[in-house]
Amino acid sequence: MHLLTNPHIFSNIVLSFTSLFIFFRHFKGQPKIAKWLWGVFLFNIALVALADLLVYAGLQSLESASEILMAGEMTLGSLCLVSASWCLIMRYKGGDFLFVSTVCVGLLLFYCIIWFRVEYVGLIIKSLCILIALLISCVGLASRQKSALWVVFSMMLLALSTKSGKLPIPMDPVDINHYMMVLSVICVGRAVRDQYKILF
Repeated sequence: MHLLTNPHIFSNIVLSFTSLFIFFRHFKGQPKIAKWLWGVFLFNIALVALADLLVYAGLQSLESASEILMAGEMTLGSLCLVSASWCLIMRYKGGDFLFVSTVCVGLLLFYCIIWFRVEYVGLIIKSLCILIALLISCVGLASRQKSALWVVFSMMLLALSTKSGKLPIPMDPVDINHYMMVLSVICVGRAVRDQYKILF
């Protein structure tokens, strides 16, 4: 299907490109563990968007692969988001134990969702991770960190993207979801850029 006749393809391209661009643009100077955690989160988003793009382009055989990648984004990606937010807001360098434990727990949850076919649990995990990241950001706001404000904006947009079907916007919920996630990813990049700046 041609790009111009399917807005879902375009929104997936924008989401995958933005996720990769933000990672390579803003995360070079981050400590190794934090960079890997953010990388898992952003690359999960990019992979889901690319798989979704191929499904909408006509490769229906990839639909199951897209669902599996989406489960990974809601579990492994979301847990890495929490750990990465902790490292950013608390200015914690992290170590191998943090990275390995985060990835192992994320993979375990991912395996359980796929094995027991309870994909809706992924949405619960993702929502809980967004809430935890928001709470971490509130601690950062108390110490007047500008990056914490950007993380709050990012998590709000990420939360709204999960409710895209209920938003009164004259656009397909799929595209609303994608563009909300694009804005969320941009806010994450701003948070890293303003890591050591004071809010007021």
